[in-house]
Amino acid sequence: MKKNFKLVDLIPTNERSGDYGYANKELSTPRKVVVQGIGVYTYPVLKKKVQKLALDLSKNAKSGNFSKASQRGIRAFAAMWEALAEYDRNAK
Repeated sequence: MKKNFKLVDLIPTNERSGDYGYANKELSTPRKVVVQGIGVYTYPVLKKKVQKLALDLSKNAKSGNFSKASQRGIRAFAAMWEALAEYDRNAK
């Protein structure tokens, strides 16, 4: 039985230091963050989403418009926040 092999696109890992070791392009894809009960996001997308939700909550609170935020929405925001915090703790 013949196996099909795919060529992997290779990129230099560190051109500045002169170390021309190569790494798989898959390693340079955006980092994935799993939000429990919601889904999987890339790190930049989730960070931007959390920032937008925080800004919206703040604006609604300042204007006294508390009916815009539901309990589910706030729980989702908290789950996203926790996933980002956990990811940052593990990345260090």
